[in-house]
Amino acid sequence: MEAEITINYLAISTELIVIFTIVGTISLDLILSKKSKYLVALFALVGSLISFIPIIFQWANYSKAIVLFEGSYVIDKFSIILKGLFILITYLTFLLSINFIESDSYYEGEYYFLLLCSLLGALVVASSRDLLTIFIGIELASGPMFLLSGWKKGDPKSNEGAIKFFLLGVLSASLILYGFSLLYGVTGKIIFTEIVASLSATGLHQSPVILLSAILILAGIGFKISVVPFHSWAPDTYEGAPLPVTAYLSISSKATGFLALIILLTKVFYESGSSWGVILVLISGVTMFIGNLSALQQTNPIRLLAYSSIAQAGFILAPLAVAGITGNYDDGVYASITYLVIYAFMNMGAFLVVNILINASNSENIYEWGGLAKDSPMTGIFSVIFFFSLAGIPPLGGWFAKFVVFRSLLSTGEIFGLSLGVVGAINAVIALVYYARISKIIWMDDSPVGERVIAIPNTLKVVGFISLAVTILAGIFPGIFSNLGEASAIFFSS
Repeated sequence: MEAEITINYLAISTELIVIFTIVGTISLDLILSKKSKYLVALFALVGSLISFIPIIFQWANYSKAIVLFEGSYVIDKFSIILKGLFILITYLTFLLSINFIESDSYYEGEYYFLLLCSLLGALVVASSRDLLTIFIGIELASGPMFLLSGWKKGDPKSNEGAIKFFLLGVLSASLILYGFSLLYGVTGKIIFTEIVASLSATGLHQSPVILLSAILILAGIGFKISVVPFHSWAPDTYEGAPLPVTAYLSISSKATGFLALIILLTKVFYESGSSWGVILVLISGVTMFIGNLSALQQTNPIRLLAYSSIAQAGFILAPLAVAGITGNYDDGVYASITYLVIYAFMNMGAFLVVNILINASNSENIYEWGGLAKDSPMTGIFSVIFFFSLAGIPPLGGWFAKFVVFRSLLSTGEIFGLSLGVVGAINAVIALVYYARISKIIWMDDSPVGERVIAIPNTLKVVGFISLAVTILAGIFPGIFSNLGEASAIFFSS
């Protein structure tokens, strides 16, 4: 019995380290003087790095999935990869935050405490295999963001965006819970494998009540991942939130929502995919168009990235939608997760560039950024690489992300897959226009105020070079993502 308990603790060591870091962060904030508050950020940084160590060991020593709590919690290759992504993105967000949050305008301890709580929620979602655990994980990941999005205490835009996010977040939680209650009411089970067994035994997996449950859950998680028509909160909330929070919202928080959706659709609703798949196909196509066409009209870079994030959500959703119709979940999950992983780093780089350019120009109008690349060639190079990668230009990582999505869509031979492939191709061209516009302005337009001195803090350089390395390696050596395909197959077959 003792050996089993030890193995269980080792299996969830990442989560335990994050919990310890959360407790330590808030404790240090309570006892440290104002001059020593930087130690809170340092502790959070070190804690997040240490939490990555068990991920490395679990991956290196992986032999089979570890099932805990009677099937409610699973550590497999799929969850290990996603946990590693969440930890790295949180670490980069901490680095992006240090110079932003250290001013007297923000509470440092609570900031890092809330971000770590959100990280813990994301880790829980990655391994959850029952209704209760996954709901707790989803809300733990998104709940702290309601507060962080309003962290600019005296800014009306920040307050407005936070209130919108909170109200729609509560509504989304209600929809998810309603969908879960229908599942539990029909089956009397909360563990996914038991729910599926019950539905198969009773022949109810195609019943209207199960489809209604799936639609409610889709709508609820649709708010979390900001797909159309559940996207209205995103531009205002992104604009009002502190920029590091906006970056985290558009990457880790969105990835958590997508992960929860993938787990639920492929573990619980996979036998009714022909019904919800058609709905997701429509949502995916409309999301791409509305996101990209809206981004074309933006002069504020943060709102531009908000609409870009909405459009990118349509791309991530597309393979999953078609997989529901065809039943080829292995390939659909692989394409969506591959896109999600690459998108995380190139989008983090894009927010880094926007952060530097806003501070350098003291303007949130991209047309006032003329000549900034000449004042800081490093920032200009970052801009070209990250924005062109988001547009899918080879040999950067974005091309491979789009390639696996288009391959997944077109290889099906289904009309839905082919149609989404055409829609995706059109939208890739539209997106290139506004991504290239920023690089054109900072490199080719004249500076409105003459030469400016741009100092980039070392922490931001670290964020830039880590994001740059992943973005370039993903494009030149796409074979490194072959493990994602294996992990997706293991995930679905289990």
